[in-house]
Amino acid sequence: MWTNFVLVNLNRDADNVLMYFRFVYLLILLFSESVFSLPLVHQTRPHFSFTQVGTLDACGVYKGRKDSVNCNPSLFDSSSYEGLVFFLTSKTDGDSVDSGVNLLFEPIEEKTLKEIFELNAFASWDANSAIEFRTTLFYISYEPIYATANFYLYNPAFPEVSVNSSSQRRINFSSGKEFTFAGQKIAVGGSLFYFDRSEYVGSFALLDVNSREASEILEFEKTHGIEADLGLFYEHSEYRWIPKVGVVIRNLGSDDSIDDEAAISETSIESLMLYETYSKLDLGYDFKLDLGAVGVGVSLPFANVFDDFYRDYSVFSLSYSLWDLELMGGVSKYNNVLALKFASISNSIGIYYGKLDNLGDFSEVEEEYAGISLEIFI
Repeated sequence: MWTNFVLVNLNRDADNVLMYFRFVYLLILLFSESVFSLPLVHQTRPHFSFTQVGTLDACGVYKGRKDSVNCNPSLFDSSSYEGLVFFLTSKTDGDSVDSGVNLLFEPIEEKTLKEIFELNAFASWDANSAIEFRTTLFYISYEPIYATANFYLYNPAFPEVSVNSSSQRRINFSSGKEFTFAGQKIAVGGSLFYFDRSEYVGSFALLDVNSREASEILEFEKTHGIEADLGLFYEHSEYRWIPKVGVVIRNLGSDDSIDDEAAISETSIESLMLYETYSKLDLGYDFKLDLGAVGVGVSLPFANVFDDFYRDYSVFSLSYSLWDLELMGGVSKYNNVLALKFASISNSIGIYYGKLDNLGDFSEVEEEYAGISLEIFI
């Protein structure tokens, strides 16, 4: 009899969950518009963890992981590790890696610029690293390098190159607190960070390298400042069918903004949800089973503080962990990724593979990418 009771309640919860997700997607389809079709959304962004890379950042309700705070600053109390952490992640798909590294870290020469487009009209690369000290009260982290480089060759008759490239280092201070009352949990948290950034966004004619010094073509703009991330989390412990809710606002105080004209032009690569202020609403479930743990989530991104809805960049994520192994993935209109993580007490290694429509609806350029992540815990 007890078994029947459990099965009936599980079926009822499952029906409620399915009904909820149908309702969310109905709202998305009926009451939203696609704001941009061209901007580039980066696979790796500043202060990103492997879970964010493997779920396309749709992990704002995934509690109890070693990198939960990266997904949502309010999940501070549920993070499962204290100590010192070294982290590194990078795309490893050959030509894009070589192009990005050469542009950012090598002297810019005519040969370098020409070789970028010998194989592909579009190339992209990004990487991130961090050293983080974690306690029960706060996290302090230093990111010695976050780098991204993206190149697009257009107008074949008179070749021109659009470039969006940057490198950044930053220091973060993160903390948060969870409150429980009447079977409900509400958590708040945030990160305050100082950054130092070098960035170039623009275009030039490929023939310019014959008449101008190559180092004059790409003049990187340097900026620095203080910004913040904020997070909120809600969970009802008694009614499991009610979804967990995560709210995240990134880069509060940023002077960066999206150039609307550049974002819909045919000659410019405009980064989206990178350095400008943006926000997202995460809805989903994260629970433990007798054999492993499962996470399911939907992430809905917005410009600024819940301004324009980026419908085309909504993400559905799924994760399953068992012992020291975790499988996760993210699905969106332009980007799909599958990731696998092997963990131990002292370290973890993650690999990911995906397909990305780099320029959205504007181009049929599709990139297959792969990457690797390494974490060391002390």
